[in-house]
Amino acid sequence: MKKIEQLFSDKKVRYGGYSSIVIAVVIAILIVINLVVDQIPLKWDLTANQMYSISDQTYKVLDNLDQEVKIIALYEAGRENTVIDEILDRYTSYSDKVKLEYVDPVRNPGFVKQFDEDGQGLGQGSLIVTSEGKTKVINNYDLYNYSYQDYTPQIESLAVEQRVTSGIMYVTSDKNPTIYVLQGHGELGVPYDVRTQLENENYDVEDLNLVTQDAVPEDADILLISSPGRDLSEEEEAKIRDYLENSGRAVFLMDITNDEVPNFESILKSYGVGLQKGLIIEKDKGHYVSNPLYLVPNLESHDIVSPISSNDMYVLTPAVQPIEELDVKRRSLEIEPLLTTSEEAWLKTDFEDQTLEKGSDDISGTFNIAVAITDKPVDYEAEPTKLVVVGNSAFIDGQFATQIPGNMNFLLNSFNWLRDEEESISIRPKSLMLQRLNMTSQQSFIASIVVVLVIPAIVLIMGIIVWSRRRHL
Repeated sequence: MKKIEQLFSDKKVRYGGYSSIVIAVVIAILIVINLVVDQIPLKWDLTANQMYSISDQTYKVLDNLDQEVKIIALYEAGRENTVIDEILDRYTSYSDKVKLEYVDPVRNPGFVKQFDEDGQGLGQGSLIVTSEGKTKVINNYDLYNYSYQDYTPQIESLAVEQRVTSGIMYVTSDKNPTIYVLQGHGELGVPYDVRTQLENENYDVEDLNLVTQDAVPEDADILLISSPGRDLSEEEEAKIRDYLENSGRAVFLMDITNDEVPNFESILKSYGVGLQKGLIIEKDKGHYVSNPLYLVPNLESHDIVSPISSNDMYVLTPAVQPIEELDVKRRSLEIEPLLTTSEEAWLKTDFEDQTLEKGSDDISGTFNIAVAITDKPVDYEAEPTKLVVVGNSAFIDGQFATQIPGNMNFLLNSFNWLRDEEESISIRPKSLMLQRLNMTSQQSFIASIVVVLVIPAIVLIMGIIVWSRRRHL
C-alpha cells in the first residue's frame, strides 16, 4: 500500500493522471457533440460555387406548390450519385410536397419501361418528375452541361437544379408556353442547341408562316423573329401588328441586311425604336474580345440582365447594329436599355470601307445593342405589350450560345420576362471545373519558407519548452 501511495504522490504520476483524465473527458465531450450535431437537420454548403445549394428562384417555385410532386431517381443499389442525391435532398427537406423515391432500373425494368416513351431506354441516374398524371423524364446526360474540344464532349457544369426545377414547373403547370418562330423571309431560325435548351425549359417551339396562316395563333405566348433577310408583305405586317396590339409578346433579333425591310422597321417604330444603319466598332479594349467587332457590352439594370451580371457572366455579341430610341413616341411606351456599348464606341456607316478606321461620316457615342419595351395600355385591366429588340442574332448561334453562358441566359431570361415569369430567370449551372490557385514566384517562395521552416521551428520550440518544464517537475 505504501508503495502505491508513494507512486501516486509522485508529481509526474499525478500530472500524467490528470492529463489522461482531461484527454478522456475531452474525447467523451467530442463524441457527445458529434452525436447531437448529427441529429440536427442543418447543413452548410461550404463549396466555392455552392455546389449543393439551390437558388432563391427554386425556393419560390417550391413555395408556390399546391400539389404533391414525386421525384423518382433511377439508381442500382449502391451506385447512387452522392452529389445529385444531396441536391435532391434540398428539395425534400424544404417542401413536404416534394417526395423522393429510389428505384433500381435493373430489378424493376417494367416500372421504368412505362416512362420510356421513345424506347431508347433510361440510363442509370435518370430522373422522373411526376405529379397528378403528368410526367417529365430527365435523362442522366441532361443533368450536365457539356463543352466540346475536337468534337469530344467534356462535362463542364452541373445542371441538376435547372432540370429538376424545370421539371417541377412542367408537371404542375396547366399548359406549356409556346414560341412561334416566323418563317418565309430568309430567317435563320432557331439553332439546334438553342431549341434543345428551350425544350428543356418547357417551351414548345413551332414554326409560323403568316402567308398560309390567317393570324398569329391564339396559343402563341411569344413570337420570335430571328434575322429576316427579306421584308414582310403588308398583309403579314398587319397580322403581326394585330397580335402585338392585343397584349402580344415578341423578340426581334435584327441583323444588318443588304435589302431594305421597311415593314419590319415600321413595326419597330410603332414601339418607339429604330434600326441605325451601321456596324458598331468598339474602341475600349475592355468591351471587346479578339477584335473590335466582337462586343462585350455593358449589362444594364433590368430583370433580364441583372442576374447575368450578379453571377459574373458576360454576353458576347458579334457584328452588331444599334437600336435607336426615337425622340417622338407614344407616352404609353417604356423603353429600357439592356445591353450598351462603352462611350468610346463608334458606328461605321460606310460598308464599302473594309478597314476598322473611323471615317469622317462615322458616329461616336454610346449605343444600345438591346432594349426591352413595355407598352402600357390605357385600360389598366389589360395586359401590356412587351418586346425585346436586339441588333444581332449571331449571339445565339453555334459556339456563342453553347460556350458563352451569358448569351443563353440572356435569351432565356428575355423569354421569361416576356411571360412575366421573373421567378424562372437565371438558375445558374454549377461549374465542375477545378479552380486553380495561381501564385507568383515570390508568393510560392514565402509559402515554402513558412511550411518548411517556420511551422516546424514553432513546433520544435514548443516541444523543447514542454520537455524542459516537465524535466524540472
